[in-house]
Amino acid sequence: MNFMDKLSASLEKFLLPIAQKIGSQRHLVALKDGFIAILTANMAGAIAVMINCVFLTNDSLIGKQLNNLGFWKDTVQPFLDKWIINIGWAVQQGTLKIICVLLLVTIAYSLAKSYESDALSAAVISVASYFALLPSSLTKDVFTMKDGSYVEGVKDVFSLNFMGANSMFAAIITAFIATEIFVRITKKGWVVKMPETVPPAVSKSFAAIIPGSITLVFFGFINVFFNNVFSKDLPTWIFDTIQSPLMSLGQSPFTYILLIFIAQFLWFFGLHGMNIAEGVLTPMYKPALLENTDLVSRGLEPKYILTRNFVDVYGSLGGSGATGALVIAIFIFSKKQESKELAKLATAPAIFQINEPVIFGLPIVLNVVYFIPFILTSPILLGIAYFFTSIGVVDYISQDPGWTCPPIFSAFFATNGDFKAAILAAALLALAVVIYAPFVIVSNRMASVEEEYDAGNSTNA
Repeated sequence: MNFMDKLSASLEKFLLPIAQKIGSQRHLVALKDGFIAILTANMAGAIAVMINCVFLTNDSLIGKQLNNLGFWKDTVQPFLDKWIINIGWAVQQGTLKIICVLLLVTIAYSLAKSYESDALSAAVISVASYFALLPSSLTKDVFTMKDGSYVEGVKDVFSLNFMGANSMFAAIITAFIATEIFVRITKKGWVVKMPETVPPAVSKSFAAIIPGSITLVFFGFINVFFNNVFSKDLPTWIFDTIQSPLMSLGQSPFTYILLIFIAQFLWFFGLHGMNIAEGVLTPMYKPALLENTDLVSRGLEPKYILTRNFVDVYGSLGGSGATGALVIAIFIFSKKQESKELAKLATAPAIFQINEPVIFGLPIVLNVVYFIPFILTSPILLGIAYFFTSIGVVDYISQDPGWTCPPIFSAFFATNGDFKAAILAAALLALAVVIYAPFVIVSNRMASVEEEYDAGNSTNA
C-alpha cells in the first residue's frame, strides 16, 4: 500500500465519523432544509430584482441603451416605470424583504418534525415568538376622512429591517430556541388533552396551548430584559454582537477559501462537502448577498465582495471542484474510452452545475490521481476572482441567478450584467482545464501501465 492509500485509509477512519455526525446534526439539517424550502421564494425575488436592474429600469444595463431611443424614453419607459417595474419591487417585498419570517416557519417546522412533534404549531409559535421580540414604532400618520377632512393619528408599525437579511441570525436563533422549548414542554406531557371524539386538528391546537404560551411568555421576558438591561431589542443586539462581526470576519478571503477547501476535502471521501459546510456558509454569506441585492435595488453600490453564491459563480464551474473543466479536459486529453463516454453523459448535467456523474462515476471519490486538482482548483479560482473583484475589475455580486445557472452566464447575471465578470468566469474555466489536464494525462499513463501489466500476466498464464 503506497503513501496516498495509507493516508486515504487513515483519514477515512478518523475523519468520516466526525463529518457524518456533523452532517446529520438535527439543527444543521433543519437549517439546510429551511433554506431549501424557501428556495422558490428566494429565486422569484432574486429574478425580479435582476430583471429590473439589468433590463427594465432607465439606469439598468439594457435600459440605458434603450432610453437613447426617443420612442422608448417617451413612451415605453414611462409605462414600465408605472406598471411593470413596480411588479418586480412588489415581488421583492414579498420574498427577499421578509426572508426572516419565511425562515422562522421553515426552520421551526423542519426541526420540530425531526423530533416527531407538532411541526405546524411549532412553526406558528416560532413566528409569534420572533414578533414578541421586536420593537414597535409609534409613527404619526395623516388619515383622510370621507368628508375630505384630514385627521392626524398614530399607528404601530414593525420595521422591514427586522424582516430581511439584517436580522437573519436573530430569526435562526429564535426558530431554534422557540422550537426546542415548545417540543420539550410538549414531550413532558404538559398539554391539554381532548377526548378521542374531538377531530385531530382541533385536538392538536388545544395540545399546543400550554407549550406555546410558555414559549411566548419566555420570549416576552427576553424582550423586556434586553430593553431594560441593554437598552436595545434582542434582534438588534444579535446583529451588533454576532451577525455583523461574523459577516466582517467572513469577508476575509482566507476564511471563505478555507471553508470551500474543507468542503472539497470532504467530497473526496464521498461526503457531500457543500451540504456539510452549508451550516456555516449560509448564515455567514447569505445575509451579505441579500444586503447587496437590497442596496442595488435602491440604486446604491453593493457592499460585500464575498457572498454565498461567490463560489457558485467563480469556483464551481460545472459543479464542486470546477469539474466542468475536468469534463472538457477529458474530451481534449483523455485516451481512455470509458472516461470519454462518461464525459459525454456528464456534459449536460455539468452545464447546470450538477456533477454527481463525475464525482461518483469517474470517480473522483478516493481517486488519488485527481485528489490534488479536485481539492485545490476551487480555492485557486476563488482567490483569483476575489483579487479581480477587490481591485474593481469586475462588479460585486448582487443577485442570485441560482446555483444551477450555467457557468459564465451566472457571472453575467449575478453582477447585474457585467460582461467583464462573464469574461473572468470564462478565463477561470480555461485555467481550470489547464490545471486538470496534466492529471488527465497521468491517468492515461496509469491506464497504459495497467493494460501492459494485465497483458503480461495473461501471457505468463
